[in-house]
Parts: sequence; structure tokens; C-alpha cells
Amino acid sequence: MNTKKHLFLLYICLFINVFGQKKDFIINQNQEVVFEKISEFQNDFTENGIQEGIASLNGEKSTFIVLKNMRDQDPYLMLKLNKNAKAEQFIQKAIWKTSVKSINPSTTKVTIELESILPDDFSKKDIDSKLTKSTGKLEKEIEAYLKDNSIYITSEDKTDNEYPEAIDASSEVTDSMATAMTEQIDFENIPNRKKAVSTTLKILFGKGLVFLPTTDKKFSQLLKKSPKILSCEDCVNKEFYSWDFEDYFNIIYVKMNDNLEYYSLQYSGEKEVSGLPYGLAFNGSSPTECRDKFARYDAQLYQTTVNVDENTSKALTVVTFKMNTSYIRLEFGNEYLTKIIVSNQEQ
Repeated sequence: MNTKKHLFLLYICLFINVFGQKKDFIINQNQEVVFEKISEFQNDFTENGIQEGIASLNGEKSTFIVLKNMRDQDPYLMLKLNKNAKAEQFIQKAIWKTSVKSINPSTTKVTIELESILPDDFSKKDIDSKLTKSTGKLEKEIEAYLKDNSIYITSEDKTDNEYPEAIDASSEVTDSMATAMTEQIDFENIPNRKKAVSTTLKILFGKGLVFLPTTDKKFSQLLKKSPKILSCEDCVNKEFYSWDFEDYFNIIYVKMNDNLEYYSLQYSGEKEVSGLPYGLAFNGSSPTECRDKFARYDAQLYQTTVNVDENTSKALTVVTFKMNTSYIRLEFGNEYLTKIIVSNQEQ
């Protein structure tokens, strides 16, 4: 065999050893028991709910373990960063394929391999997903979990005392409860909805959201339009500012005497309108999409109520988070994004 072929084979061997990322070990339990245990594995980053398994023709069964919302300092991944990458990265999802194959009725081979990663929108250009590797920490956690029989409880072993106490109906709704309620809503795109791109939104937010502090003059300059000046007893100079632009768009800017400062951008039209930063679209972005998009900022999704008038209130889905020094609130008035509020105080 000539030198070039030797080098080529050596390269292939090195590639497989470095990027194959497979971890194999043996568990002295039946395949079905091992597969069920893997399907119930959880740590601080696992996605809620058991992942669906798949079976292959040779009797091997596989499932996927999904870790969500990991920052670059988390120990499960060795990120391959591109040149001039930002200091902090955020992984929306990382997926490990976990396969089990029966060797005999009481012995099972387990194989774990990093399948794919999904950086969030802020990190995509900084990370080479194909060359990112697993550190092996998750593989070790799963192996230890499977070998520790004491932590495995079958459904027949569970008692009422092992479940949390019932939640009082009057208690505050938790984030997970609100998420579950919201995800029951059908957020599929509305058929035949017209789409448009707003040039004005692109001008307003060409560099991202306008962060606070700011002034009314900033919005007038960007919109090339003078505002309506409206009365407000508790506002600085007893006034706040409002701009209507294009069809069904409105911005207000308010500075209160108690140092609260905010602006609100609202769209009340029927079209799906893009032009917002971070890939957001009025009447196009759903609550769960926005929660996941801003997970690096610990975005919270929940349902609340707002007053329509003195006698009427309605349910409202919101996503809130803090970016830089500003607090962001996204509101979903028709199951899709319809309003953005940026404030210097928590809402």
C-alpha cells in the first residue's frame, strides 16, 4: 500500500476516534428494563416528558435524551467556536442518541452518542455544530444511573407519599403549569394569513430593541414623525408621547415621576408582519417560540389576566425576560405576538 493510502487510512481512523463520540458499556439487566430506565432519566437540563423510542431491525432499541438551555460553561459539551466568537454561548438543545441491545436475557449493551446540537439565534454564527463534541459527562451520568438499581422504582412500588402534595386551587400558577396550559393552545399558523415586511420596523430596530434610558426625540428621529402629546398627571411634565405609523401600528413612550420609564409597541392588524429584531414577527411568533428564543435570558412564559374595562377582564399569555438593563414583556393577544413593552423596571 502506498504512502498516500496509509495517510488516508490514518486520517480516517483519527476522525472516527475523535468525532465518533460513542460510549459503550454493559448493564446486567434485561433490555426492556434498561430501556424503560433510560426513558425516565432526568437531570437539571432534561426536557420534560419521556422521549419516544425507536426500534431497529436487529433488535436494538433507541431513544433520545434532550438537554435544553445550556450555557457554554455547562460541562456537557466542548463547543468548537468559530473565529472571533463572542465570549458567551447558549445551546437551545443538545440531543444524545441512546441505544440498547440485548446480549442475553440478563445482559444489555448500551451505546450513547451525541446526535446534534442547536445553538440559539444569538450563537449560531459562533459555533461549529458539526465539530462540537460531548465531554462525556452525560454518558457517565447515565451509566451511573443505570448501574444504581436503588434509584429505580417501578410503577408498582410507588406510593401516594412519593408524589407532591396537591396544589391549592387558589395558589399561584407556577411557570411549568402555565407552560403546560399554554402549550395546549393550537399555535399553528392561521391558513391564508397575508404576510408583510415593515420597512419602518426595520428602521426602528435595525440594531435591536431600543434600550433604556432613551427620549421621545429618539423615536421621533427614527420615525421621522412628531408625536401626539397626551396628558398624564403622574408623568414627567404631565405628558407622554404617542406615534401612529403604517396601518394599525402604535408606539407610546412614557416617563413617570417615580422614575419608571417604558415604551410600548403594539400591532392590531390582521397580517403577519416581520421586520422586528431577533426574527420576531407580529401575528407570527408564538409564546413557546419566544420563550425558547430568549431562553438564554431566563425567559418566563405564563398566563395572566388584564382588565378590559371596569367589569371585564381577559386571559393573556406573556413572555418576560431581562436583556441588558431593560425588562422585556411580550404579549400574545390573539395567540401570537401583538405587543412589546420595554421598561427600566420589572413588570
